[in-house]
Amino acid sequence: MKENMKKGRSAAWLTAALVLAAMLSACGQDSGTAQTAAESSIAEAESSADESTEAEDSVSEESSKDDDSAADESSNAESSKSDSSKSSKSSKESSAADSKSDSSSDKSSKSESSTASKSTDAKSGGSTQQSGGSQSSQSTQGGQSAGGGQSTSGGSSQTVDPDAAEEEAEVINYIYLADGATKYTGGGVSVSGDTIKIGDGGSYEISGTLTNGQIFVLTDKKKVKLRLNGVSITNQSGSAINCQNAKKLTVNALAGSVNYLEDGGEHDADKGTIFSEDTVTLKGDGELNIKANYAHGVQSDDDIVVNGGNINITSAKSCLHSNDGIEINGGNLFCDGGTNGIKTDGYITITGGDSVFIGGSREEKGAIYCDGLFTVTGGSFRAIGNTCAMPDAQTSAQKVIGAVFSQQQQGGTLVNFASGGSGILTMTSPRTFKYVVYAGDNLSSGAEYTVSYGGTSDAEPERYTYYGTYSGGTDGGSFTLDGNVFFYNVK
Repeated sequence: MKENMKKGRSAAWLTAALVLAAMLSACGQDSGTAQTAAESSIAEAESSADESTEAEDSVSEESSKDDDSAADESSNAESSKSDSSKSSKSSKESSAADSKSDSSSDKSSKSESSTASKSTDAKSGGSTQQSGGSQSSQSTQGGQSAGGGQSTSGGSSQTVDPDAAEEEAEVINYIYLADGATKYTGGGVSVSGDTIKIGDGGSYEISGTLTNGQIFVLTDKKKVKLRLNGVSITNQSGSAINCQNAKKLTVNALAGSVNYLEDGGEHDADKGTIFSEDTVTLKGDGELNIKANYAHGVQSDDDIVVNGGNINITSAKSCLHSNDGIEINGGNLFCDGGTNGIKTDGYITITGGDSVFIGGSREEKGAIYCDGLFTVTGGSFRAIGNTCAMPDAQTSAQKVIGAVFSQQQQGGTLVNFASGGSGILTMTSPRTFKYVVYAGDNLSSGAEYTVSYGGTSDAEPERYTYYGTYSGGTDGGSFTLDGNVFFYNVK
């Protein structure tokens, strides 16, 4: 085939040379010159043809080499693929064996978890218990870590915010409160006088002041998140925040902000400065101050959950009042109630944070009222009142001690817990009381504790707790903490 191609090209060049010679002859050149030119052209044509043939032969050889190389690479690829397939198969078999082992372990773990959950639910009526970080306080006495001075021993509880990822992706609507001139961005908001109505689910950042107004929430079972960023709302005839229908209401005090909510008048349909027909969650890194002049500070017909924030509540009745349950997972919570510090017809679960609960002056009212299971697994709290619920010793992992007086003590009377010469807690109440209860990480099972009452502290109280040196007072006796929860009858 190569010979035929070579002959074809030579013929083509020869034809071209003859045509050129004829043209030169026609132009008047003599035949000798024309012949010489033709011969020269033929020679050049043959030489060019030979060079072209050599070039094609070279290309053909390179192509042949490439084909051979491709064949070798294909062979190597097939071999590599075969080896990879074998390795993958071996890896899959090994992974399958590991998966079976992990699956077996997971099933065992789930079985144990399910058994523990069922045991807890049987005692709590199905209440959910959460585990969080813990924070406790330790007092100082005689220059040591004791007496009324409370130092954090467990650290602030670190709780995972279930709304964090969702909030990063959502659109925030803004509401700027002003008497008679409230403005807003986005949809889902309407204004009627100084009543701000939220009709759609979503996140709403609120700032500004209403001297006689309300945030009114009414949605088709959607989550509503109120981000308070320097808010002051007073309602002279009802709740400051009234949520009549939402899947869940979240009140978030934003970092660096100070916020005030206050109710007024008689409002039987919504007995709370914050009222919600559904679960209400308090959270944030800012400050939230709530004053309830008529009834409760925060009232929910469902659950109340505290996940964070510096929250201060004073109320005519209970500071937190829930029909279903109360969960405290973080934050600094101060509750000074005219009847109860906190009250629920369901369960109470405390997993973190630092809380103070102060009950009212009526003898049947207390610092903590719980009609269901009361569980403490972390955090710290101080409670003082005429009565106080006792945490369940079987479900509570946190240590709790209580002093119970046979007679009411006058408001302003100091009570001190100490152990081994070091104080644990010194506190008082603005009203009469019989119970003083403390929970924290600095308590130990098997340790001996003493109780004193009366006496003085060299420091001014902070939220009715003294962070200083306690001295004097009447010896109320001693007891040993047996297990996790122990209430002692003072002599």
